[in-house]
Amino acid sequence: MGVILSYKQGTSFLHRCPAWIKILVIPAVSIAAFYLPPAFALSILALQTLVSFVLRFTVREQLADLRPVIYYAVLLFIAKLIGSAAVVISGGSFYWKDFIISEKETWLLLLKLFCVMQSASLVFKTSTSLQIREGLEKIEIAITRKKKAPVAQTLSIFICFIPQVSKNWQQATRAWKARGGKKSLKMLVVLLPVFFSVGMKQAYNSARAISIRQ
Repeated sequence: MGVILSYKQGTSFLHRCPAWIKILVIPAVSIAAFYLPPAFALSILALQTLVSFVLRFTVREQLADLRPVIYYAVLLFIAKLIGSAAVVISGGSFYWKDFIISEKETWLLLLKLFCVMQSASLVFKTSTSLQIREGLEKIEIAITRKKKAPVAQTLSIFICFIPQVSKNWQQATRAWKARGGKKSLKMLVVLLPVFFSVGMKQAYNSARAISIRQ
């Protein structure tokens, strides 16, 4: 799987669209999906997926960005199945049909979360870190009527650090496997300290760069 929420170079209409418009419009659509009927969320998810394919984002790339929600969904249903198993052990009954129907609210929540992640994917995959930062600064300056945008700068560091964290972990695991290592508890023990150290150093360098720029 690829790096989560990583930029993919292109010349599509969405790549050329100003970042501040994408930051305002695309997340707003996802927020609307939480409050409007489920049919709207389903339609938006289908449209987002269609747009992703039009922009030539592969299934693998789309699944990489949806991975956090997929993991959450798996853990959620495992927990619920364990609860159902406890009911059966205590003498109750369990039917798959009733289980699926009873989890309607969970399915709807996951549908909306998928919409949010697809929106984030479209923004990140069609905007560089610099474009996102400039877009946030433009929005803040338009609201505050000031020449500087300190909140936008801080927020952009936090937002743009998400794909960087994923990239760091991918590089660490690739290096581990290249040296003959396997996925195990030992891999986590060895890589996590390095992972956090690299992340902290990058965060420090970014903060320094911004303070010098100001």
